Amino acid sequence: MVETKTKSRPSASENEAQAFGEGSGLQYNPSVRSRSRLFLAGFAGLTWAGLVGLIFMLNVGDYSFWFPGRIAAYVLLIIAPALTFIPIGKALEFPSYGYWGVVSFALFGYIVAFVPSEPERGWNANIVVLALLLISLFMVAVTITLPLFYKLGFKLFTRRVEQYDLARARREAVLFGSYILLVAFLRMVGGANLLNTLALLGVFIILELLILTRRVGRW
Repeated sequence: MVETKTKSRPSASENEAQAFGEGSGLQYNPSVRSRSRLFLAGFAGLTWAGLVGLIFMLNVGDYSFWFPGRIAAYVLLIIAPALTFIPIGKALEFPSYGYWGVVSFALFGYIVAFVPSEPERGWNANIVVLALLLISLFMVAVTITLPLFYKLGFKLFTRRVEQYDLARARREAVLFGSYILLVAFLRMVGGANLLNTLALLGVFIILELLILTRRVGRW
């Protein structure tokens, strides 16, 4: 009997080393790559800090459209998530994730900072704003949890094909985003309590366990 071995997928660092070395005559240095990633992470952190300061400390939403601080907030609403989520999308080999992250956080941040609500006018006057807020909240939840669920797969599963199942992580992130959306909606209409919040969470967990046991891992 001839034993066959499964060829593992090369890591991102191995691909970079191969691409850097072929035909360049230069030696790949992982420490340089590590320093550049640290610099990018630090710069991204500064952009998020600046954005939070403009929105919650300077309250740029109270100023006119052309106020310099408000324009800076517009720019940071794009730059901060781009510096954060586009590199993650490249690491996951899922480029559209980065653009999804930019759109989700830009939309959510813009609504929170610059779109006023008028509670005294009732649901009819605020339905569009509330709908956009719920949609953006769903998108943000998916953005945050997708890489977390993907990383969690390496802890929970032993087979390589299950560990690297990006479709599973995407499905779980969408389920969790749907759960957050429903809870937020119940909170808006005054119907949220501890019991139905935990019951909804249990429903989504059971649904995912059923999908995993049936091995329906891809859409």
